[in-house]
Amino acid sequence: MASTSLKINGDRLNGTLQETCSQWGALSASTGMCRLALSHEDKEVRDWLVTECKSLGCEVKVDQMGNIFAIRPGTAKDRKPIAMGSHLDTQPAGGRYDGILGVQAALEVLRSLHYNKVETYCPVALVDWTNEEGARFPGAMMASGVWSTKSSTPLDACWDIVDKEGIRLKEALGEIGYLGETPCDYRENGFQCHFELHIEQGPLLEKERKSVGIVTSVQGMKWFAVRVEGEEGHSGTTPMSGRSDALVTTSRLITAVRDTALKSELGVATVGVIHSDTSSQATIPAGVDFIIDIRCSTDEMVDQLATAIIKAFDNIIEQEGNRTSYRIARSWGLPESKFHPHCIDAVRTSAVKQVGEEQVMEMKSRAGHDSAWTSRVCPTSMIFVPSKDGVSHNPNEYTSPDHCALGAQVLLDAVLLYDENVKSGKY
Repeated sequence: MASTSLKINGDRLNGTLQETCSQWGALSASTGMCRLALSHEDKEVRDWLVTECKSLGCEVKVDQMGNIFAIRPGTAKDRKPIAMGSHLDTQPAGGRYDGILGVQAALEVLRSLHYNKVETYCPVALVDWTNEEGARFPGAMMASGVWSTKSSTPLDACWDIVDKEGIRLKEALGEIGYLGETPCDYRENGFQCHFELHIEQGPLLEKERKSVGIVTSVQGMKWFAVRVEGEEGHSGTTPMSGRSDALVTTSRLITAVRDTALKSELGVATVGVIHSDTSSQATIPAGVDFIIDIRCSTDEMVDQLATAIIKAFDNIIEQEGNRTSYRIARSWGLPESKFHPHCIDAVRTSAVKQVGEEQVMEMKSRAGHDSAWTSRVCPTSMIFVPSKDGVSHNPNEYTSPDHCALGAQVLLDAVLLYDENVKSGKY
C-alpha cells in the first residue's frame, strides 16, 4: 500500500480511547477523568501503553522523568525519530480528550503503519510526557521542560517537588516503576521533529466552523506566587478599625488581578489557588498564599501585565493602611514559542488534503503544551481539532469521534510527508 493512501482506523482509535478512559481514571456518573500524574491509574494506563507499543515492534525507553518513548524503526540507521507526543495525565476533574487524544492518535498511527507493513525512512516515535498538567506536582509541562534543558526547573529540582501528601516526585516515579535510566535530555535522546495532536480547548474552531487548526505558536505565560501577611487576631474581640486582615487584603488583590487584565487588554490573568494559614472561623487570618497565572500573546506583554498588576497591588496596600503587606515571586514560566515552518507546512498540506482550504485555519495556542518546550530544541508544530463549546479541564470536555479520527489522519499524513522530505534531502 502506498503511504499516500494510508488510512487510520477511526473506529479503533475512538474505541481504544473510550475503553482506556473507562478503565483507568474515570469519574463516577460522568465522562470525566481523574488520572493524576504518577498515580495508580497513571501506572495502569502506562503499563497498557507499553505493552501495546511493544506488540507493534517498538523499542520502549523510559527516561529519568518517566517520559515514555516507543520507537518504531525506520530504514535509515542514522536518523532520529519523528516524534508524536502528548500526555495521559489529567486534571483532578478533567475530561477524556485533553492530552489523551494525542497519545491515542499516536498509537493509532503506529498501528496503521504496522498492520499495513509500511516502512518509513526515519524512525517514528510515540511519546507520553510526564506531568504535563502539573495538577499533582506543581509545574505544568514539567518533564518536557526538563528534556528540553530550557526550563528553569532542572531534573534534580523536579525530583524534589512534593505533592499535597508530601510525596516527592522521584519517589512517586519509583513507586510505579517509571524512574527510568535514559537521560532526560534531548541531546542524548533527541528527535528529528515533534508533532502533537490536541483538542483546541477553546471556541475558535467551532465558532468559525473549521475542522482543523494549524498551530503556529504558543503564547507566553508566567505564574507568580504571592504571600500576603497581616496580624492574627480573635474574630470576636479585635475591633474592626484595628484589624490587619490578610484575607481581606488578599480579596482586593485578587480582584485587582481581574480588573487589571480587563482594563489593559494585554491578555488574561487568573487566580485559581488560595491558601489561608489558619482557616479558622474564629480567627482573623494572618497569612494567605495565592498564585497568579498570566498569559499573553508575547513575552513582552506578559511582563507588561505583570508590572501593571504589581502597581495595582501597591496602590491597594497603601489604601488599606492597616499593616498588611505582600511579597511576590515568579514560580514558573513558559516563554512564547514559535513553531517551525517545515512542521507547519506538513500539517497545513495534510489538513488541506483531508478537508480543503476552507476548513482549516492558522491559530496560536493560548494553553500550554509539551510542544512549547520541544520547539526550543527541534522542529515542532501542533494540530488542533474542535472542542465542543470550547470546554476543557472539565468532565464535559468533548470532541466528536469524527474530529478525533480526522486529527489522527492529519497527524499520520504530516508524519509521512515530513519523512518523505527528510528522505529526499529537502529537510
